[in-house]
Amino acid sequence: MKGKFVQIVALCLSAALLLALGGGQGAAAAPYGDSGRIIRVGLHYGTGAMEGLNMENSVGSGYRFGYYDSSNQFVELGSTAQRAISVVKTMNVYYGTYDNYTCYHSALTSSSVAVGEYHLQLPGSYGTFAEAQAAASLYGGGFPACIGGVYYARIGNYTTRDRAVAAQAELSAQGVWAELCGTSGYGVSVVVTGTNTMVFQYDDLGSGTGLGIEPGQVNTGEKCATLSKGYVYYGGFRFERIDGGDLTVVNILGLEDYVKGVVPIEMSDSWPIEALKAQAVAARSYALSLGSKHSRHHFDICAETDCQAYGGLNRAGANSNAAVDQTAGLVVTYNGQIAHTCYYASNGGASENSSVVYETSQANHPYLIGKIDPYEAGAPIPSSSYYWTRSFSSDTLVSKLRALGYNVSGAITSIAVTALTETGNPRTVTFTDSSGKSYSISTKNVIQKMLYLPSYRYGFDTVGQGNPAPSSSVSINGSPAGGLSGLYAIDGNGNVTAVDGGAYMITDSGVAQVGQSSGGSGGSVGSLSSTTGSNGTFTFSGTGWGHNVGMSQWGAYAMAQQGYTYLDILQFYYTGITVGYM
Repeated sequence: MKGKFVQIVALCLSAALLLALGGGQGAAAAPYGDSGRIIRVGLHYGTGAMEGLNMENSVGSGYRFGYYDSSNQFVELGSTAQRAISVVKTMNVYYGTYDNYTCYHSALTSSSVAVGEYHLQLPGSYGTFAEAQAAASLYGGGFPACIGGVYYARIGNYTTRDRAVAAQAELSAQGVWAELCGTSGYGVSVVVTGTNTMVFQYDDLGSGTGLGIEPGQVNTGEKCATLSKGYVYYGGFRFERIDGGDLTVVNILGLEDYVKGVVPIEMSDSWPIEALKAQAVAARSYALSLGSKHSRHHFDICAETDCQAYGGLNRAGANSNAAVDQTAGLVVTYNGQIAHTCYYASNGGASENSSVVYETSQANHPYLIGKIDPYEAGAPIPSSSYYWTRSFSSDTLVSKLRALGYNVSGAITSIAVTALTETGNPRTVTFTDSSGKSYSISTKNVIQKMLYLPSYRYGFDTVGQGNPAPSSSVSINGSPAGGLSGLYAIDGNGNVTAVDGGAYMITDSGVAQVGQSSGGSGGSVGSLSSTTGSNGTFTFSGTGWGHNVGMSQWGAYAMAQQGYTYLDILQFYYTGITVGYM
């Protein structure tokens, strides 16, 4: 979850159901396994909705068809023994490769495999899926259909009306009367993958149930799993044509299984177990805090970084699964409400208040408080993922400022960080043009609307060689500490070691960062800074990656390596919170 911030819709927890875990105390053993809560994860929706999607049993036998009720419980209507099926919208679609995916799409008209939108329907209706299936099976190309809750027996699929009429005439010559029919814009068909063999057709007539599909049961005790578009998923799926559009595909599964699909995507399975446990609790809490963010598409959370990355079983391992099992049901709360536990890759030395990054009242999220981070620099973060620079020409800056509504006159001649936050991150950046006019912009707009910098901790590469300028007002023996070069640390045994990487000095006002090693481009973070550019180019230098609000994932790694527990990690990055069971 490194994307946009969303307003929390708090979920209240009864005090009787919440077992608080104290700051330095060990947690009571968490309940293992599924917590019983169901979550709906949007896999394909909006501009990413599908015309057709393949499904194959990875573990299981065949599929069950039905729908999900208002409590997200699956109501079975019928089933198939087919292990490889495709779900398509009820229009003419053709099997082949489209946009690097082999499935069904309306644009593949040259394909020899076509699923047509015209059908023939036998007289009368049936009380059950099985009855409709039995009647349809008497005819080649027959299949059961459920239209508006009523079962019918249908025959064939034809891409043109003329072909359907010709088939109708052939049946009539055999003494069989059948009505020409189609479906509404909400219809969904199931076919055997790679063929035009119809298995089932479902049309909710716009009622919003969609078609639910669950993998068939297995007798070994192993959980069923489905392979789709390169990912393996637990749980079931809902296919819905919202407003008559393409297929919105939602994975519906238990919350704990969902978290097992998040943790190894957001962190490596090889990371320390306490960091993974902190990630598991944060991911679970974040998912439950989103409320109605995706209500327009009828699911709870998406599978992308706009919410938090979810990859099914693809990268799950023994370590990440254990982290989820050992924290099953645990969430972060603040004043009895589930906390909006934002997280990101790294903060570069200091996190930030949510009010600065998202320009909302800090009272909305009092636990998302920025602080100097003394741990993160101890993690083995790849330099390419930690130190960064971004250069912009004067023309580019003028264009971007004008796009934000500023009437810039002439070229940009200087840029300055003119206000800092309490943790030394830029609060305001001021651009000055050749006419002497200045334009002060919040760091939020600089990053989110203008320059898209990787982190909220940045300054300017004023030296021009990637070396950071002084990042604090700390002095050593009366002289300013302009960086780490030439500094040494002496441990309790008298061993002398040159200081490199990230280093911190404890002052009478707290923890202050002296600077980064000369090997990276940390910029003049932590201090007011300015630059006049070089040959019309301005270079921003910074550390960290992400929005700087909440938990640093690399910071969690470093804390876990140093022996801190997942509770310690969560309580450091989220101020004043409680960790407890749902």
